[in-house]
Amino acid sequence: MSLVYNPTETHSSQIIIIGGGPVGLFGALCAARRGLAVTLLDRGFRGYARGHATLLHPSTLRLLAEFELASKLLSAGRAVAHVDLHLDADYCSSLELPTPALSVAQSAFEEIMLHELRLEEVEIDSPWTATGFTQTTAGVEVHATRREVVPLGSPTRQSDWQPVQSSVLNAQFLIGADGRESVVRSGLGIETTSAGDRETYAMFEGPRSMPRLDFELSFSHGLGGVTLPLANDCARWGFQLSSGTEMTPDIDHLRALLSERAAWEPEPPELLHWAKVTHFDRYLARRFGRGRVWLAGDAAHVTSPFGGQSVNAGLLEIHELIEHMAACLAGKDTLESLDRLSARREREWQKLLGFDVRWEPRPSTPKAVVDYARRIVPALPGSGRDLQHMLAQLGLTVY
Repeated sequence: MSLVYNPTETHSSQIIIIGGGPVGLFGALCAARRGLAVTLLDRGFRGYARGHATLLHPSTLRLLAEFELASKLLSAGRAVAHVDLHLDADYCSSLELPTPALSVAQSAFEEIMLHELRLEEVEIDSPWTATGFTQTTAGVEVHATRREVVPLGSPTRQSDWQPVQSSVLNAQFLIGADGRESVVRSGLGIETTSAGDRETYAMFEGPRSMPRLDFELSFSHGLGGVTLPLANDCARWGFQLSSGTEMTPDIDHLRALLSERAAWEPEPPELLHWAKVTHFDRYLARRFGRGRVWLAGDAAHVTSPFGGQSVNAGLLEIHELIEHMAACLAGKDTLESLDRLSARREREWQKLLGFDVRWEPRPSTPKAVVDYARRIVPALPGSGRDLQHMLAQLGLTVY
């Protein structure tokens, strides 16, 4: 059975955001707090389901404090003040963050964002899929489709997601925070540049027998590993894999990986709460947008999951985009300010991913640090001046 669309509806707002993950949620809150009319679309909002642990950088926490959100997140997470770095099975250095980062479950972060959006009377329109858009000098027109699970009839009693409603949304600006398979990036015709081969990681979460507060980061034989403390005396372990990429991870796999690659872990856990093998294609969009349509977060860039760089950059990016768009709407700035913002962000990500970058070590900098510099930089839980602060402790400057 096929359904006929309801008559197409038309809606107007000032900013449309595609994507209801952490970046999109925060962008909608930024716009609402600015007094702007914002529409947030998500193709299948996942609610509070378990997701990646989010490592919020010091600069991100400072930004969230401006929105009176940092204190709410602190109670749900675990502060991280140091990074213990291990290279080729040897302890290398303990790096002090200028102010603590915060490890927190992504679901907790999203729950807080959703609560704040409800207070601002901003709703997430889901499951809506943007099917295309056009932009002019005056604005953007987005075509979207809502889908529902529809029974296909007897005798098989099958069902499928079918389009049931279409809508046209008009706005002055569009932001794509819609992840790796970004419809907005595709609609702009923007290609991505690969930062290397696909990387595969085994991720585990469970109780830790001897809770510690440090962020443990390691690289050995070209493979990365991390231990991230979580609230309630738990931890998240992550290991980059060169083989066994199709395995179903379990407690035995974790114990073997800890024994081989994490000697600092005194005892393996007795049980797991969660485990998963996940793949990352590291890339950078050739542009972050144009005109009135822009990208933020994973729609523009992805690197390894260890340092939380993409989500933190996305939160800062979408905040800056909203600020510049608000200024344009008020007649206080022009679209060229968005181009300048994009150029600065693109250069920062070229450094993170090792494109057209130069490492300048001190004479005393360990050779292993220089050898692994391209891997260390995007895995550290900091950006901007905070990242430079940690690299200075390693005797390394990035240009």
